[in-house]
Amino acid sequence: MKLKYEGYFEIPRDRSTVFHFLTDPKRFAKAFPGFKNVEVTGINEFKVDLTINIGPLRGDAVVVGKFIEAREPSYAKVTGRGKGAGSTLDFMLLFTIDEINTGSKVSWVFEGTVGGLAASIGGRVLDSIARNLINDIISNLRRDLLSQ
Repeated sequence: MKLKYEGYFEIPRDRSTVFHFLTDPKRFAKAFPGFKNVEVTGINEFKVDLTINIGPLRGDAVVVGKFIEAREPSYAKVTGRGKGAGSTLDFMLLFTIDEINTGSKVSWVFEGTVGGLAASIGGRVLDSIARNLINDIISNLRRDLLSQ
């Protein structure tokens, strides 16, 4: 099942601060609900351990990602794969950071393909769960960036 979401948020921080935060797995990964651990596994590569508690899906999960493109301080693209609770997620996330009068505007696009048990939940339910999860991550990112 394919998913695509996009949006933006504004933050009273300069582009460089936002860029370095969003491209540092040890900082941004803590915004994920269920975060347990993050490990930098290579140049631009990382692994995040999570506990999933999404509807009927519960258990441990691992997300492996790689920054495949980055243009400081305005753009980055990440691809990766998540596995856990009998489900998979192949994803691409890109973000652009624009300077605005009050700081920075972060525009983002998430595209993913869900497989396994998560795909069997059904489109409307999965969409609702995914939107809530993304909203939580964005709120957590804003909170963590504001503390910088």
